[in-house]
This record gives sequence, structure tokens and C-alpha cells, in this order.
Amino acid sequence: TMLQTSSVLLLFAACGPCAAAAVDTRLLHRSRFMPTARSRSCVLLAARDDRPAVAQPPQMWLLCLTAGLQSACFGVIGTALPPALRSSGLSPREVAQLLGQLGSASALAEVLLSGGFGKLADAIGRKPILLAAPAITAIARSTVICSPTLPTLIAARVASTLAVPVYWLAYQALMADCFGHNATQLAVVGSRIQAAMGLGYAVSSLVGGPLAQRDIRYAYACSCTLGAAVLGCVAFGFRETLAEARRVRFAWRGSSPLSSLALFRRGLLSAKLNLVVVCQSLTNGMGDLWQVLARELRGWGAAQCGRYAAAAGFASMLGTLLTGPSIRRLGARGHTAASTGASACASLLLGRATSDPIAFGAIVPLALGAGKGQATSARITNLGEELGVPQGQLAAERNTLNAVIKVIAPSLYAWLFAFGSARGVLGLPFYSTALLLCVSAAVALSIPEERWTNSSPQGVAREGGR
Repeated sequence: TMLQTSSVLLLFAACGPCAAAAVDTRLLHRSRFMPTARSRSCVLLAARDDRPAVAQPPQMWLLCLTAGLQSACFGVIGTALPPALRSSGLSPREVAQLLGQLGSASALAEVLLSGGFGKLADAIGRKPILLAAPAITAIARSTVICSPTLPTLIAARVASTLAVPVYWLAYQALMADCFGHNATQLAVVGSRIQAAMGLGYAVSSLVGGPLAQRDIRYAYACSCTLGAAVLGCVAFGFRETLAEARRVRFAWRGSSPLSSLALFRRGLLSAKLNLVVVCQSLTNGMGDLWQVLARELRGWGAAQCGRYAAAAGFASMLGTLLTGPSIRRLGARGHTAASTGASACASLLLGRATSDPIAFGAIVPLALGAGKGQATSARITNLGEELGVPQGQLAAERNTLNAVIKVIAPSLYAWLFAFGSARGVLGLPFYSTALLLCVSAAVALSIPEERWTNSSPQGVAREGGR
């Protein structure tokens, strides 16, 4: 059947980056798996520092496969909600406002809960959360199969947007447990995982558009099948990476929506790095609004949006795989500034994309900017490791910051769309993202190149004391 064929196609497609993951293993495995003098010195250094040994990571192909499948779970239904809202009789402006309100409401709940879930990940480990979140998401989406009504669609979207960030919070903490000691290594691993996510989203979008047009229940059934595959990968392929000695007692008291402010209080370097992330993340708050803009600018429907998302996903996957070579050639600072600038160019093009050639032409700079956040995120994680911040706590702080952005950004972009459309500037949301990306690139360039790599112990002490 079509559903079985689509599920098998997505399972195989998510394995695509596994081959790329095996191309260059020098940065990923040398210090960890090869008996070199450098690796022995690292072990001795860890023993002298009285720190626990680095956690054994899952196989790279399994990390890529799981990330790709989890991304595909959303991609296969990503184009389902906006057409459903439009067919219910709502105007494009009302659809944009409703999508913005949904995004802001779910993000507000995420703000209130992220701190507690981060502490929970530091208390019980990563694997229980990696199992629970996909299960909750699959249950929520299965209700659409039973009752494909608009209220059920909205409720399932809200439930999944609460559970999925918790999954990625634990996944981020797992990555930090395994690779957080080396910023360059973490950036390369992160780029490959992001490539797997891009491939999973691209293939699932290509399949999900036609499925949703035929019957929305097919798309949601495919999503639930992929969710079950994620559960299988985690249950049988992942080991717990947080040692008992590193766990902390869980206490919900003290969890605060303002916990993300700690990211800006750990010194000037941490503040600048997180400001770069904030400006980049604000551009992601457009959410499903791009589909509304595509309909208004070019008259696209769900199938055309699905094909474009697939093409952009494939291109982004290829662009993300260039992160490692780009960092080695340009340095972390040069890579961040160049890739962020490419994303700004893509936003400018999309703001003026009244024809299909212009829209598809924007995919090239979009792909070149796909890995713009990898070096920054890796350095933030590495800096937290150096300063002794528990990785679950750090992931929760970053997740809370991202949730705060998601509270503000959807409503902001919905207002920008309404404001621009009333004045004949439909591309105003894209022009705003271009401005934010330029600010992000400027802040990245203001950080000296030597501060993008692992700090010396003296540098860490100075940074923590500022």
C-alpha cells in the first residue's frame, strides 16, 4: 500500500547521512577510540582533574538514523495544518494569526516546563526522556487518525510541540555527554546529525504532501509509524550516557522561566555566543507562515509547498555536510559569519520570490547557510563543560531561551505579515529575518578567533569570574 511504501522509503532515506558520517572519522574517533599518545594523555588529564570518563556514544549511523526519523515524524505532516485551516473558511490573515497564536501558546508552556525537564534529565538520565517524548507524540497524533477534525488537529499539534522539544533537550544533553569536551568535534557531529534531520524532513515532506491531499489520516498514520521506529532505535540502540556519579537530585523548586538569563551571566564570551544564537533562532519563528506567504506570493498549494520543502531539505542536508570542511578552512568565526550571511541572502530572495525560479534560486544560499549555528552551539556546550555546568541544566536553559523566542516570534511574524500585506509589502517577514541574520553575523565577527576554541584553564577561570 501507499502508506507502507512511504514508511519504508522514509526509513531508508534517513540512513543517507550514515555514508557521509563514515567519510571523515578523524575528528570524531581519533581521541576516543584509537590508542594514540594523545588519547592516553587525555585519560591521564581526566584522572588528574578527578572528572568522570567521557560517555560512550551510540554508533554514528544510529545517531543519524534516529535524528532523521524523528525529523521525518513532523515533516510528513508539516504541510497538513495550514490547508486544513484555509479550507475551513479562514482568510490568509486569520490563518497566519491563528498559527502564530498556536505557536506562542505552546511555546509559553514550554518556557514554564523546560527548566524542570532539564533538571529531570540530570536526575534520571537521558534515555527515559528519549523514550517518553516520542511515545507521547505518537499517541497525540494517532488521535487524528481516529478523528480527523480541526479541533483534533490543533490539539495534536499543541501536544506534539510540547513533547518534541523535550526530546531534543535530552538528545542535546546526550550529545554533550559524549562530545562536549571538544567544540570542533561536537560541531562536526552536530552538522552530520542536522544533515540527517534535513534529509528525513525532505523525504517526508515529499511524501507527506500527496498523502495529506489524498487523506490527512494517511499522513498522520505514517508519522505514527515513524515515531514507533524512533522508539525502537532508542530502546535497543542507545545506552544511558549520564553516569550515576554525575546525577543530581531532582527538585522542581527553583525551576524558573527566567533560567535562560544565566546563559548571559557567565561572562562576555557566553553572552556574545548566545546573542548570536538568539538572532539566528528568531528567524526560525516564522513556522508555518512561510506556506501562507508562498500561497499569497506564488499561489502555491500543499503539494507545491511539500515539494519545495523537500528540495530545501535535500539542499540543506548537503550544505550542512560542508560544516566540517568550512570550519577547518575558515575557522569557527569565519564559518559562522559566512554561513549566516548566506542565510540573510536567502531571506532577501524569498521576500521577493513572486515566481518559482526566484523561490527555487533561494535554495542555494539557504543550503550554504544550513550549518550556521553548529560552531556557535558547540562552543556554548563546550564552554559550559569547562565551567562545570551540568549538561541537562545547560540544555534546559537553551531550550527555555528557544521557547521564549517561540512565544514572541510567531505573533511577531504574524503581525509583520498583516502590517506588510496592508501596505503591499508581503515579504516583510523575510526582510526582517535578513536584518536579524546580519546582526548575528556582526556579533560573531566581534568575538576574537582564539575564543572560538577550547579555553585554557586560566582563561576559563577568568571568564567565570567576570
